[in-house]
Order: sequence, then C-alpha cells, then structure tokens
Amino acid sequence: MKQNLRKRLVPKNPWHLMWIVIIAAIVLTALVNCLQGFIWYGHISRDLLIIGTIDAIIVALIVAPIAIKLGLIQQQRIKDKLKALALTDELTKLSNRRGFYLLAEQLLKMASRTKSGMYLMYTDLDDFKKINDEFGHAEGDRALQAYAQLLKENYRESDIIARIGGDEFVLLPVGTSKDNLPIIRNRFYKILSSYNDTHENPWILSATIGIAYYDPESPCSLDELLKRADDSLYWQKKQ
Repeated sequence: MKQNLRKRLVPKNPWHLMWIVIIAAIVLTALVNCLQGFIWYGHISRDLLIIGTIDAIIVALIVAPIAIKLGLIQQQRIKDKLKALALTDELTKLSNRRGFYLLAEQLLKMASRTKSGMYLMYTDLDDFKKINDEFGHAEGDRALQAYAQLLKENYRESDIIARIGGDEFVLLPVGTSKDNLPIIRNRFYKILSSYNDTHENPWILSATIGIAYYDPESPCSLDELLKRADDSLYWQKKQ
C-alpha cells in the first residue's frame, strides 16, 4: 500500500516535482490570502494575492530542489529493488542464474589477477521428483528452501550460492587450492547428515555434488567451469 502510494507521488521524471511544488505553493498561498482578505478587509485583496504569489514562487524555488533530490533518491531505491529482484530466485532468496553469472564472472577475473585457485561445486537434490510425487509440490518447495538455507548457514557469506535450475545449485568458491576434493566432499555430506539427524521431515534431504577446479595458470570461461562441474556431478551419480 505504501509502495503504491510512493510510486504515485514520485513521477518517472523527478524534475517534474518542481512544477508540482510551484503550482501547489501558488494555489495554497492564493487560498490563504483570499481567506486573509475576507478576514481583514471583507473582500479579496489583489495586493495580498500578488505579494502572496511572489512569496509562493520564492518558497517553491527553495523547496523544489529538496523535493527533486528526495524524488531521485526514491526513484533509485525502486530501481535497486527491481534490480535485486531480477537477480534473486524468488523461492529460495538465493541468487538466480543471471545473478550467479554476474557475480561469478567478477570473481573469476579477480582470481586470474591474483593467481588464486578455487573450486566450484555443482549440486542437485537426489530423488527430488519423488518428493514432489509422494508429498506434493508444496513439500518439494519446502525441501528446496531447506536445502538453500542449509547452504547459506554452512558456507561463508562471501561465497556465491545460487539456484540455477529446478533443483540445481552452485557454490563458488567452496574452497581454495589448499583444500582437496575429499575434504570438500566429506564436509558437504556431514552437513547433510547432521541436518537429517536433527530435523523431522517426511523426506530425507539428499544431494550429489560435482566439483571443478579453476586454475589461474590455465584459466577457462565460467561456462567451461560449470560444464566440468556438471560432468563431475554426472559421474558421481553414475557411481
């Protein structure tokens, strides 16, 4: 309700606020001076109207820049909110595919400059279709939300965590060149096991992960890194 009201009050071009403020000030001053004229002289005073109009224009010229600045601030807030919504997955509140690409491309560039290796983890839920079929799509959504929250709670705030498909998630980075694949995998499965031991759900939260290493000495594109992690995920599922 408040947001709709703000959108009505803040025009697309905040500079139009100057005319709104000037006209409003003139009209309001005219009404006040008409009332004063009747009270003081028993009729409308032309002199009071002229003086009041001049005063209104002066006041409006002082107030209008403040109104314009506030309008520009509100307009930027709306733009920022719309941009954030475009980069966020509505169900899990993680980054979506578009948001992931935007953030990950910058991280890869930084890794190349600093010669820092890192891992990308590609993961999807096991038997997710079974959860939907047996317990309904509402429970399927709840499983996705629980999984997303689990990732957020157990990985660093600086890590990029995104939902890029139905039950597909990616994390970057999930480790550095000092780590190794067994450490990363064991930590991930311990997190899942701990969740299932401490939460009572009609379904078990299970997932498979694929991991790809980004080598700054032999850099690759983000698409290629995702493909390597996806291939690793496919191999893990076959095992």
